[in-house]
Amino acid sequence: MNYIKLLEEELNTNYQVDSHIQLDEAYIIGSGDSYASGLVIEGKSKRKITVLDPYEALEVNITKPTVIVSVSGKTRYNVILAKKLRSKGVKVIGITANSESPLAKEVNDVVILPYRPKAKLPGFLSFLMSLSALYSMFRFEEDKERVNKVINLDNSPFFIGKSENYGVAYFSSLKMAEVFGIPSNYERLELFVHSPIFSSRNRNIIILSSGDERENKLYKMIDFTIVEETGCVGAFCNTRVILSSIIYKMKRDNWNRIYFLEDEKILNISSEMIY
Repeated sequence: MNYIKLLEEELNTNYQVDSHIQLDEAYIIGSGDSYASGLVIEGKSKRKITVLDPYEALEVNITKPTVIVSVSGKTRYNVILAKKLRSKGVKVIGITANSESPLAKEVNDVVILPYRPKAKLPGFLSFLMSLSALYSMFRFEEDKERVNKVINLDNSPFFIGKSENYGVAYFSSLKMAEVFGIPSNYERLELFVHSPIFSSRNRNIIILSSGDERENKLYKMIDFTIVEETGCVGAFCNTRVILSSIIYKMKRDNWNRIYFLEDEKILNISSEMIY
């Protein structure tokens, strides 16, 4: 299996998804990549929209319309939450690639992602599609910038993001774990300098740019390790730079592997907890 080629194909595939549902306020529910996409929207909306994971959301008094994002549509607590909310009269919308999934059958309405992977892969294209559907649903304009850049990732990078790009920082850390099985950190711009910066010496510090002056100040001040900026502003451009950089690292390290598919013990635990 040529995973590098498959991931390159995903990165170069059209990811735009138009939502027939339009909302102004809502909760977004998701886990993993889906939670990351919700974090992007939470930041983009200046916290007008709130993201929760489905397990903790069971304990929250939710009355607003709720969007549950799950590519597979099979994750246990998404389905349990959908049932609970609908029984209370809350409008529930699903975003999923599986129109026959348990989630799709439990929601009031559904947006279908046209995601049909050739193999089991870490979420590159599916994340971009989920994010596109959410941008469309909440009437946000997608950033159209394209930066032809790759970052030379080390084996313990630190991703820093502000507003919507904090969600991309979280997503970046997820992909480092899934593809390489290595630890990384993610943090908000302001919180990074209050403490996490003390664990960043001799590690890549990657600033997911948003055009903020304090990002530029931090970039110029760091001289104790390698620091790079993505050179973007929006979440889609920042995501593409990170995913391109992960593929570059795979090529550089001769890593035609997906770690989470190989560690069967951890994969079994993960699957048992999720499904």
